[in-house]
Parts: sequence; structure tokens; C-alpha cells
Amino acid sequence: MKNTFSLFFLLFVIFSVHAQNNWVAYSKAIDTKGLEGRQFLLEASVRAEMEDDSAAARLFARVDKPKGYGFVENMWLRPIRNREWKTYSIEGIIDTGAFQLAFGALCQYNGKFYFDDFNIRVEDGKGGWQTVFTEDFENGNSLTQGSQSSKVRYDYNEAFRAETITGNAPQGQRCLLIEGQGVPNFGVNNKVGKYAEVNGIRLYYEVYGEGQPLVVLQGEIGFATPNIPYFLEKKYKVIAVDSRGYGKSGDTDAELTFEQMASDVNELMNQLGIDSAYFWTHSIGAITALIIAKDHPEKVKKITAFAPNLVADTTGIQPLIFHWAEKEAKNAKTAKDRKQWTQISKQPNIPFSELEKIQAEVLVMSGDRDWVPLAHTLEIFKHLPKSQLCVFPGATHMADWEKKELFHQIVSDFFEKPFAMPNTVDWFKN
Repeated sequence: MKNTFSLFFLLFVIFSVHAQNNWVAYSKAIDTKGLEGRQFLLEASVRAEMEDDSAAARLFARVDKPKGYGFVENMWLRPIRNREWKTYSIEGIIDTGAFQLAFGALCQYNGKFYFDDFNIRVEDGKGGWQTVFTEDFENGNSLTQGSQSSKVRYDYNEAFRAETITGNAPQGQRCLLIEGQGVPNFGVNNKVGKYAEVNGIRLYYEVYGEGQPLVVLQGEIGFATPNIPYFLEKKYKVIAVDSRGYGKSGDTDAELTFEQMASDVNELMNQLGIDSAYFWTHSIGAITALIIAKDHPEKVKKITAFAPNLVADTTGIQPLIFHWAEKEAKNAKTAKDRKQWTQISKQPNIPFSELEKIQAEVLVMSGDRDWVPLAHTLEIFKHLPKSQLCVFPGATHMADWEKKELFHQIVSDFFEKPFAMPNTVDWFKN
């Protein structure tokens, strides 16, 4: 039984709320009145025919309460990629105060994903089980596109379609086929992706388009998915990189450091023959870019640095999030997760005075209620010799997705127009 409010839940929320480009849900919800505190079991038969090497099918179950979530499981660590039918299950508890149990199919990237024989059973309180939902697709499809959540704004995707088909079912006559075609696959594009031997690891990157080089650093390439097409339309040559220890890039036994990540990108640019580039960066990628600008100034034309932090404490990260990261580092289930959360909770440790060495033009960006406190963002802006500041209203750490059109306009102006730092105080001098 699992109830993992952890990295996997965070990823579920992020992808649910923002990264609608590469996934879809087909689901159902049942009223849980009178079922609170009871165990439930979701079962379904699934198989997958993948076109992208990271495509996958999953089942999910989510218990909704008036405020927040209860039980959540989305098989994040159990992606379904087998071509033969197999039965999968999720077990959980219906939390006290819950009003519905949402469940169904999740499909990511391009491929054909087959589902059949959905079944939900709940303890009957007498030592047995009662079936509260079943769907064998023999008479149509009762699952609808979306995740059955009022908290999710983007859970529909026109790149996917669903239909019941005949002749491919594990039993009976019909099953559900969910097919993804033309789904953006940045970060998992096996036709474009390459590896560079860099500083003792294999660094994964993807290159798209022609024009001025634009290095994309967001930790993992996939998080840039909603905005990459815009920069391709603007005629940039996009070089998107999975940072060391993230995505498909390799790692060593040593701890992850931002200084090493910066060195990796510098060496990659050397190997690709890129003498200088624009940098579009976010979060851990923005920290990396600032170090590149400090240690390898010749490589940087301009930087957009969205929500970097210079210290790993409650002044550089919102206190609740910082303590949560500390807990995740301690309780991580995999070595990779442990290293990532340890890095976030222990690094960086860069004095503000180090920023004064950076001569590149930097646009410091943030949501007004970001992961990084505004006071910290303001100090970064103040210590950069050539800087501009942009705070997106009504936005979070994902403001570049939430305010996409505004983000595009501001970044394009910064990259394409002459840099300036006008000051109202100057009006009153002399």
C-alpha cells in the first residue's frame, strides 16, 4: 500500500497543472460518502506499443478532499511498457473527509496504449469486498478525458484520442485504445538526442533549429517543453541539456554540485564549437548559468535567470519547501532522488558579492509567490552589475508556463533589443 506525498506526488501535480503537452488522462470518479476509512483496490489490464523510448502507460488513483488531496498513486516508478496484456493494481485507503475517488489511465508521449477490465473494489465492512465500479468497454467507454480534478487547469490534450476497438482484448471482444500522435517529446526524442563525453559522464542534449545559439538549462529538458516551439519560431538554435544527475544524463558517485554542472555545460559548448550563446534558464539551471557567467564569461551573451537561489536555507527557499526538501533527501527511495534533494537542501552557497564579477546582461525573473522568496531574488538583482528584474503577477515557480505569452514577450525583448538600465533617480540629478 502506498500513500507517497513526495517527489512523485510533486511531479504528478506539476505535470497535471502545467505540462499538458506530453500526457493525457482518461478517468472516472465515484462518490466516497460512507466509504471513508476503507481500503480500496483498483485493477485493470494494460499493454503498450511505444513510439518514444520514454513513452508509458500508467494507472492512477487519487482521493480528493475539500482541501487538498488524500491518497495519491500514479505508478510514477512503475511505468507500463510491455507489449503483452498484464493486470496491474493500486491499493489504498479512502481518507476520512474524502468526497470522491478519481481513477483511470495515464498515457505519456507517442504510442498506442491499450486498457481493459477496469475494476474498483472496496472493503464492505464485514470482512469482504464489494465492487463499486467496473468497465469492460464492451458497450462503449465511460472514462472521459481529464483527471476529474477542479484543481487541475490543463488536463486535456488534442494530441491524444481514445476509442474502443474490436479484436485486441484480453477477454471479451473490445478494449480501449488511447493513441498519442504528434505529442511533443522534447527530452526523450531518440531521433534527435545525443550524448557527449564530458568530465567523466555522458551528458544528454538535444539540438533543434538554426540561428543564434540558445542554451536551455532547466534541470531536465522536458520542463522546457511548453516554450521550446516559441524559440524555434524565433529562429534560435536551441541546445537543450539534461543537467548532470538529471533526466538522461549520467553521474558519478561524487555529490552533485552546481560548479560541476557549469563545467559540464562549458565543455559541451566547446565540443559543439559554440563560442557564446544566449541562455534561457530556470531554477537549478539558472544557478548553473550564473556560475557559467562568472567562471566562463566568454560563453555568455545574455541570460534569463528564472528563480535562482544563492543559498540553501530558509532565506533562499521558502521555509516550508526547504524543510520538505530536507525531509525528501533523508527519506528518498532511490540514490538519484537522494542526490537531487540533497543538492537542493545543501547547495548552493554563493556569496552575493560573487555576482559582482558577472559582466553579462542578466534578466532576473520570478513569480510573485515563487519557490524563492522575493527578498532573495531582489538581492540577486541588486548585486548583478548589468541586470533587469521581472516579477510575474499572480504566478508561482512555474510562471513561464502560467504566463506563457507574457513570458515570451519579455524574454524576446531582452534578447533582441539593446540592453538598458534606466533609473528614475536620474531624472532628479543636476
